[in-house]
Amino acid sequence: MNKKGLILIFLFVVSTVGFVALSNAATDDNKVDVTINYVPSAYIDMGYCWVEFDARFLDDNTVFGENDVISFSFSYDVAIEAWFGAVAPGGGLQTDAWFFEEQNNWTAGYTGTDLYNSTRFTGTLDVILDGYDLGMSNFDVGADGGTYQDIPIQLDIGWHYLTISAAELVSDANHTEWFWNYSYDSKRFYVGENKDVVPTLVVNAYFNDVDVLANQVASQDLPSQGYNITDWLDVPRPVAEAVFATQYSEVDEGIEGANVTASIEANFNASDTNLNLVANIDGVVMDNIYEMGPMTYMWIINNGGMDIANDTYEPETLTGLNVGQNYVYFIVYGFTADDIALDYGHAAPRVQHDVAIFHIWVGELPASTGLGFGIFISVSILGLAAALYFVRRRK
Repeated sequence: MNKKGLILIFLFVVSTVGFVALSNAATDDNKVDVTINYVPSAYIDMGYCWVEFDARFLDDNTVFGENDVISFSFSYDVAIEAWFGAVAPGGGLQTDAWFFEEQNNWTAGYTGTDLYNSTRFTGTLDVILDGYDLGMSNFDVGADGGTYQDIPIQLDIGWHYLTISAAELVSDANHTEWFWNYSYDSKRFYVGENKDVVPTLVVNAYFNDVDVLANQVASQDLPSQGYNITDWLDVPRPVAEAVFATQYSEVDEGIEGANVTASIEANFNASDTNLNLVANIDGVVMDNIYEMGPMTYMWIINNGGMDIANDTYEPETLTGLNVGQNYVYFIVYGFTADDIALDYGHAAPRVQHDVAIFHIWVGELPASTGLGFGIFISVSILGLAAALYFVRRRK
């Protein structure tokens, strides 16, 4: 089939990014200058949805000090759809590999239904540092060599969390039923005035819980990211927002026999329909851009694992808080049309995510502190240090 080369140039630029978080430090005296160093990730063929941080770079309870470099890397096997190509199952075109695969040719005498070898359709991953969503960490999914990224950053003295999660839609071997696969990993590290300090003890808040509520709302009813579908390029996409009144919470530490529960609430919008696919000149596309397939979501507390909603279970109360600063993540995964393919009139299916982040302080804030800046990033370019050149061979 004839194909035409397409060169796309991406440049990720963020000038000055800051955000408020509950903190154990309200002044710069309790902040430490460090550099976050993203080391190119590695695709490893595991045969299923999988992500994992490389403990050679960053492991649990590592201590860092002033001007230290905090390097991290992760390995993954996620069927990431990338219309320009990717180091992933199917080379970024796993959706095509799934859709156009022929059934197995069974030997004579087999009386069952012919099955398919390919069941993984597409998915994505997400990286979060404390209260900041790094997304896919801007790693080059088109070339596994990647680009090193040094990000100057100020972190509060104390404990911090780096989290990666992934979700992937897969089918049964008949290509008739769908379900989600998940993976998750997290690392906890400490930042002090120098790397020789003894970290503060992490105290579990055994008698504190978190009541959670997820509200599926119309896209236009989301306060900061709401949108109306107006044209071909403004298609549905997953969006999540913390309900403002509950984004930052301070609660007393519970004691045995007197639990104290925090309450948080997220609003979200995502396609929640059947995934109807058809073929066109450029591969598999969605039959209806307003019905983009199923969605899923999860809750994560600090590095306490995933609590996933499904057909029979809806998370209502989470455990795993610590005394002091806590982060709770609501992550929604759902379908949208690939931005680049859409520019060329093709609604290629792609899984995208969005995150609502909650900050919960358990116990009494130190007298000299209060609401402060948990992280402050000031860089001219966040992400790739230079333009990425992705080449996708179009049919």
